[in-house]
Amino acid sequence: MDIRRIRKVLAVLGSGLLVSTTFVSAAQSDTATSPYHINFAPCPGSAVVRCGTLRVPADWSAPRGPKITVAVARRPADDPAHRIGTLFYNPGGPGDGAVDNVIAAETYFSATLRARFDIVGLDPRGVGGSTPIRCGVPALTPDYAFFPRTQAEFDAMVAHNRALARSCLQQTGPLFVHADTVSVARDHEAVRIALGVSKVNWLGLSYGTQVGAQYAQLFPKHTRAMVLDAALDHSSPDVQLIADAAKTVEEAFERFADWCDTAPDCVLRGQDVRAVYDNLVRSADRNPIPVEGALRPVTGDDIRMNTPNWLVAKTPNVLAGELSWPVFSEVLRRAVAGDAQFFAFPPPGGPTDFLFSRIANHCGDYVSGIHTFAEMRQRVEMGRQLAPHLQGASEFWQGGLCIGYPFKVANPQRSLNVKGVPTLIVHATHDPSVSYQWAFGLAAQIHGSSVLSRLGDGHTSYYTSACAREATDHFLLTKQSTPAPVCTT
Repeated sequence: MDIRRIRKVLAVLGSGLLVSTTFVSAAQSDTATSPYHINFAPCPGSAVVRCGTLRVPADWSAPRGPKITVAVARRPADDPAHRIGTLFYNPGGPGDGAVDNVIAAETYFSATLRARFDIVGLDPRGVGGSTPIRCGVPALTPDYAFFPRTQAEFDAMVAHNRALARSCLQQTGPLFVHADTVSVARDHEAVRIALGVSKVNWLGLSYGTQVGAQYAQLFPKHTRAMVLDAALDHSSPDVQLIADAAKTVEEAFERFADWCDTAPDCVLRGQDVRAVYDNLVRSADRNPIPVEGALRPVTGDDIRMNTPNWLVAKTPNVLAGELSWPVFSEVLRRAVAGDAQFFAFPPPGGPTDFLFSRIANHCGDYVSGIHTFAEMRQRVEMGRQLAPHLQGASEFWQGGLCIGYPFKVANPQRSLNVKGVPTLIVHATHDPSVSYQWAFGLAAQIHGSSVLSRLGDGHTSYYTSACAREATDHFLLTKQSTPAPVCTT
């Protein structure tokens, strides 16, 4: 989810709306191969949380090779006499760091978790305060086509993607091709050893569920308990992931439109929101809407590609479902009136554009099944059939930036086989970003895990549901699920 951009846009809308360490080799997780240190110091603006950095191999299969820096924050338990242990936290993304959230723990964690756990978060490799991904080609250009309609547009997409990836490797080094989730999980293991703890607990949200599950696959003996909120299933081929994501976002849009029919907070109430949206997309495709300072005039494809962000708008302390819908209705109203800035792609962000870390991670985690224009058209047609309004646009469609990826995929899709790790998977029935079925797909790969369903909308549940938050806390404390497998609020 494009959290940084959503926060900036919400600010614009504003008043118009409502330690000594050793690290492990890639082959032997328990063998100290070289001494390392996290030089913890007080974090900026916090007298409690300690921040530091740890140097790890850019490529864990070459531990003597080039090193990168990973930023770490650690908040000690408020009640050390009843401390259970260390809690690793990843808020998702990919591309969102955890350090700032740990510093602002009073916002992001319950009093229960703050009392009973040392909370530890990393800015994953390539993100935030960690060694960045640098590239010499913009992630997007004014003529970039997300849904190429001709062979020439497809060829241009592939050529751009390859030039981008090669520039990133040239400017970043091996980190670019090792920003995958397995590498991120190994970084966490290095931090565990650095902290001198025998076992850790996990609270992973969205993409953080993939990191947590991968960590448990690699290091089950060092994992006490996990809660995975809004699950990703990394076992499916790309065509299935694209289809699942398309259906999931389309359903979220349909639910938004139904809500908008009668909700007092919807500025389009009483109008046919589906028709309003479709007409806006068609109009923008015919005549792109100029936006000052944007990458390009806003096209219908741009509107569709940015719509998923508005269905999961995130504020500093909440991952929203219905709470974002009034904002989205205002965004639509303004776009219809000619102000489409909130559907615009920003201009290139320079050599460390945050999109680069997302591209590096996605291209390192997923093998694209698209090699020809015919295969691209097949996926586009599938999207139209499954999702009449968004026509297949989703966060996973952004993986199109990996079509033509010229390097070996470090962590291709595969099933996990996690044993001996107590795990609770929490998932909203109408999460707009991750398919409800992915929760059960992941559960099948973690022996003995259970699924807690939240009946409702919005991406993730810990920040939107008191029931889910209490169940999460209870499981992390006791390793036992609550009796009810469903949260109704």
